[in-house]
Amino acid sequence: MPLVSLRSLKFTYPGSAAPALDSVSLDIEPGDYLAVVGANGSGKSTLARCINGLLTPPPGAVLVDGMDPSDGSRLRDVRRTVSLVFQSPPDQIVASVVEEDVAFGLENLGLPREEMRVRVGEALEALGLSAERTRPPRFLSAGQQQRLAIAGALVMRPRCIVFDEATAMLDPVGRSDVLDRIDELVAAGMAVVHVTHDMAEAARARRVAVLAAGRIVFDGTAEDLFGASALPGAGLPDAGLAMPPACVAARAFGLRPIPGESAADLAARIIGDSELTPMTSAVATPSGTPPVDAALAGNVAVADEAGPVFVVEAASFSFLKGTANERRAVDGVSLSVRPGEMLAVVGVTGSGKSTLLQLLDALLFSSKGSIRAFGMDTSDPKVDPRAVRMRAPLAMQRPETAIFEFYAGDEAAFGPRNQGLSGPALVARVRAAMDSVGIPYDLFRDRRARAMSGGEKRRLALASILSMDPEALLFDEPTSSLDAPTKAAVMGLLRSAAAGGRTVVFATHSMEEAAMADRVAVMSGGRLVACDTPASVFGSGWDDGWGLSRPFGAVLADELRGRGAAVPGGIVDLETLLAAFRRAPVVEALA
Repeated sequence: MPLVSLRSLKFTYPGSAAPALDSVSLDIEPGDYLAVVGANGSGKSTLARCINGLLTPPPGAVLVDGMDPSDGSRLRDVRRTVSLVFQSPPDQIVASVVEEDVAFGLENLGLPREEMRVRVGEALEALGLSAERTRPPRFLSAGQQQRLAIAGALVMRPRCIVFDEATAMLDPVGRSDVLDRIDELVAAGMAVVHVTHDMAEAARARRVAVLAAGRIVFDGTAEDLFGASALPGAGLPDAGLAMPPACVAARAFGLRPIPGESAADLAARIIGDSELTPMTSAVATPSGTPPVDAALAGNVAVADEAGPVFVVEAASFSFLKGTANERRAVDGVSLSVRPGEMLAVVGVTGSGKSTLLQLLDALLFSSKGSIRAFGMDTSDPKVDPRAVRMRAPLAMQRPETAIFEFYAGDEAAFGPRNQGLSGPALVARVRAAMDSVGIPYDLFRDRRARAMSGGEKRRLALASILSMDPEALLFDEPTSSLDAPTKAAVMGLLRSAAAGGRTVVFATHSMEEAAMADRVAVMSGGRLVACDTPASVFGSGWDDGWGLSRPFGAVLADELRGRGAAVPGGIVDLETLLAAFRRAPVVEALA
C-alpha cells in the first residue's frame, strides 16, 4: 500500500476563483524520492500542505498510511508520519534557543531526556549547527535558520519528509550537504518529497512530477523529463522550468542529456565527439541580459567624475556585542562601489553578506571604521538614515514577510506615495515595476497580497523596491524561490538597471548569477577575501577554501581545456562557452 496516496485532489483557497490544485492523483511509496517542480503559483506548496494536513483536503482525496488528513482526530498521527520543512523557516521556529527548538517536537512526544539529547545532537551535527546550539535562532542567518528547520524535521524520524524549497537560501556546499543527507534518508527507507525550482536538484530524485496551473502534466524519471524535447502538452519554459546546466550543454553539443552528470564526465563525452570545432574569439552576453553598450559597462567615466556611491573603510560590526553570544559578523571590510556598477556579494551561509548590505543601507551602523553612502557618513548623527534608504532601498531576505498592505497594487505603491507621487504618475510607476517582475499590474493590482503564492509575494516585494525608482538597488538573494523564467527576468532587470547608470549590489548563493556582475566580492568569516571580475574570481583567483562552487560553465571550460580543446580563456558562464563552438549555438533552453 502506498505511504501517501492522492486521488483527484482538488483544493481552492477561500475567495479564489480558480483551484490551486485540480484533479491531482499520485502515489508515494515508502522510500520513494519524488521531486515536485513547476512555476510560481503552480500549486507546489499547496500540495505539500495538503499531504501534511496543514490544509484540509476534501475527505478521501488524501491518505497518509491509511489515515485521512481531513479527519481532525488523526492529524497528530498524520504529522508524525509526514514532517514538513517550510519554505520560510521562521514559520516553524518556535523556541528561543537553537537546541530547544530542535527538541520541541520530541518533548511533545514525551521521549526520555537522554534519547532527546542524542537525537538533538545528531541532528545539529548533520546540519552543521553544533556550534550554534545555545544561540537564539533570531540571530542566525537566513541560511542557518533554514538548516535549523530541517534539523527540527529530521529529529522526529518520520516516515516521510516534505521539503518545500528547503535549500533555497543555503550556500552551494550547504545545499550539497542537505542533498547528500536526503540521499541517505532515502537509502535508509524514508520517503522524501522535494519541492524545488532547482532542476539540478530535481534531477537527483527517482521521480519528477511537474505541476502547471494546479495539474500534474508530467510524472516520470528525470531522464525522461530532460531527455524529451517537450513535456506532454507543455514545453519546459511554459511550465516555468529550465534544464540543469549539464543537460543544456549536452543537448547543445548533440549529446544525450544525463541528469546529474559532472562537468568532468560531460567534457570527456564532448571531446569524444570528433566533429567538435572550437572558435577562439566568440563572446556572448549572459542569459537574460540585454546587450550593454561598451560605454556603459562599469560606468568608469561616471565613477571618476562623481566618486563612489558606497565607500566602506575598515568597517566592523558585531551582534550582541558585550554578551556571551557576541558574534563578529563583519570584520575590517574595505570596499568601494562605483555608480552604474553591478556588484555580486557571495560567501557561505553566515559569512556576513546580509550584514554588509544592511550596513550599506544604514539599517546597521559599524562599530569600527566608517561607511559613506552618496558621500554621507552613515554614523554621523546629523545624517538622516532615511535619506540613504530612500536613495538605495534594500530588499532583504524573505522580503515577502514584510508585506503589510491588503492589495498588491497598494503594496507596490507604498514607497512612491511616500516620495510624494500621486495620480497618473504613481500608477505609471507602479505599473512599470509590477510588469517588470512578472506580476502584471492589470491582473494583480487588486489581488489580496497575503493570498498570493510565495513566489508571487517575492516578486511583489521586488516591485515595491523598483517602484521607488532609486539611484541604487540593494538586494539580498533577489531570486531565491523564484521559477526559472522569473529568475532570468529579474537578473536581466538588474543588469539593465546597472547599464542605465544605477548602482546594483546583490547577495546571492548562485554563482551563475554572480558571474553576470561586473565584480564579485567574496565574504568569508566576516572578512572580504576577494573582490575582482568574475573571470578572475572564478578563474585564477579561485580558492576552494571559500567553501563555494564555481559556475558550471567555468568548470566545464576548464575540463575541456584540460582535455586539449582550444577553449578561450576567461569564460565563466555556460552561454559564452557554448557560443565558442560552431556546433553549439546559444540554445533556447538557457532563456
